[in-house]
Amino acid sequence: MGQLTITDQDGVRHIIISNPPRGYRNAAGAAELVAALQAAEADDGVRVVLFSGGVPGVFIRHYDVSEIVAVAHAVRAAPDAPAGDRSASPVYALFDGLRAFPKPTIAAINGVCMGGGFEFALSCDIRVAQSGDYPIGLPETRLGVIPGVGGLQHMARVVGLARARELVMRGRAVSPAEAERMGLVHECADDAVSTAMTIAQDLATRPPVGVAAVKRMARLIEEGEGLADGMITAATEFTHTLVANDDAMAKMQQFLETGEDILG
Repeated sequence: MGQLTITDQDGVRHIIISNPPRGYRNAAGAAELVAALQAAEADDGVRVVLFSGGVPGVFIRHYDVSEIVAVAHAVRAAPDAPAGDRSASPVYALFDGLRAFPKPTIAAINGVCMGGGFEFALSCDIRVAQSGDYPIGLPETRLGVIPGVGGLQHMARVVGLARARELVMRGRAVSPAEAERMGLVHECADDAVSTAMTIAQDLATRPPVGVAAVKRMARLIEEGEGLADGMITAATEFTHTLVANDDAMAKMQQFLETGEDILG
C-alpha cells in the first residue's frame, strides 16, 4: 500500500503523506513523492502542490532511523567504495526534484515535524504550521549525526546562519508558535491544512509564468547571485513574462479597462 493520498481541487494538488503508525519518512515514501512531483509538473492543470500529514498529530515525524543505521553499516563495511549516483537515491532525488520544481509548494505542517520531515518542509516555498504543542526542528545531533539533505543550509537561508547554527548544533526543536516568531514557518493557524489550502488556491489564480519566474530568481539568490547579476536576471525574466505569458497580457488589459485596481 502506498504512503500518499492525492486529490485535486481548483488547480491545487493536495498530497497527503502517511506512513502509519509513526509517520516516518523512508526510501519507499521518498520514491513515491518523486513520482508524484514528476506527475504534478507534467500536469498543466496543477498550479500549486500542497503537502500535509496523514497520520494524526504528525506531518513527517522524521526519517526512519533504522534505514540510516543500515546505511551506516554499509558505509562502514566499504569505507573506500566510490560514491554512487546521487539521482539513484530516492531521498536525494526527492530533495533535488523539490528544489528544482517549477510550481509553488506549500507544507501544511499539521503535527510533529523533525529531522528529514522538517528538511522537507524547509524545501517548500511556504510553510503553515498547526497551532499546538508539538516539536518542529532538526534534532539529529542528539543521535550524533547531522541533517543530511540540506537542513542547515536551508534553515540558514530562512532565519540566518547564527540562529540556524545554534538550533542545529543543539538539536533543538521548538513549538509552532516559536517557529513562527523565528520565521521558520510563515504562519501558525488553528487549521494548517485549511489555511494552506486558501493560500494555495490564491496562488493558483496567479499566471503561472510569473510565479515560476519568481521561483527561478529566488533560487539564484539562494545560490549566492549578486545584486548586479540579479538585476540582469530580473530584466531577462521580466521580458520573458511579457513574451511567454498570454495570461499577463489579458490581466493587464483588464486592469486598464476596469478601474486600475491591482488588488481588486
